[in-house]
Amino acid sequence: MDWYAGNGILEGNGGNLFAPGREITREEMVAVLYRFADFLDGLPKDADTVLNYPDSDSISGWAADAALYCQTTGVISGRTGGVFAPKETATRAEVATIVQRFIESVME
Repeated sequence: MDWYAGNGILEGNGGNLFAPGREITREEMVAVLYRFADFLDGLPKDADTVLNYPDSDSISGWAADAALYCQTTGVISGRTGGVFAPKETATRAEVATIVQRFIESVME
C-alpha cells in the first residue's frame, strides 16, 4: 500500500484513510488503473474526448479522465445496456476481466 500511495496510484478515501477491506466502486477502480497506466507511461496518445456511456453524467469529475482512458483502450465496455455504472461495486468477475484487459493494453 505504501508503494502505491507513494507513487500516486492510490489516494485513499480522504483523511489519509485507505479502508483496504471496503468494496471498490467501478469509478474508483478505473481511477487506480488510470493512475497506474500514467505511472507506466502507458496512456494512449490519442484518447477519446467524449464519454459515450449512457450514464456518463453520473461519473464523478475526478474519475472522468480515467473513464475516458478505459473507454479509449477498451478496458471497460460497460454493463448491460453499455452503462458505466460508476457508483456500483465492481464484482470479482469484472475486476478479473478489467485487470486482464488493462495488462494487455499496457503491454502493447
